[in-house]
Amino acid sequence: MTFNARSAKDNLVKKQTKKKNGLKKWHLFGTCMAAIVLFAIFGDKGFIDAYRLGVERDGIVAVNHSIDEENKDLTKRIELLKTDKRFIEFIAKKELGMIGRDEVLYRISGQE
Repeated sequence: MTFNARSAKDNLVKKQTKKKNGLKKWHLFGTCMAAIVLFAIFGDKGFIDAYRLGVERDGIVAVNHSIDEENKDLTKRIELLKTDKRFIEFIAKKELGMIGRDEVLYRISGQE
């Protein structure tokens, strides 16, 4: 078995080249992963965009709920206006300023 200095040097160069190539691959991999993470967080349809859309959806749901409640109240009011004479009288007095039969309205000057 003979020791060949050239082959030992070639082996050392090959190991260093492999090491450099391995580091380059890890740097490339790390850069790609960083880019993917940045796009996942800040990109279009990323986590931040999804969070913003979730908050917007919650606001719309709240508005829809309040509109539904208002619709229910208006439906009850319509039904009362169709059927309840006391409610009609109450609305006429309140909104139209009317008074009932045998009622007296007192107005004090200086007040509205």
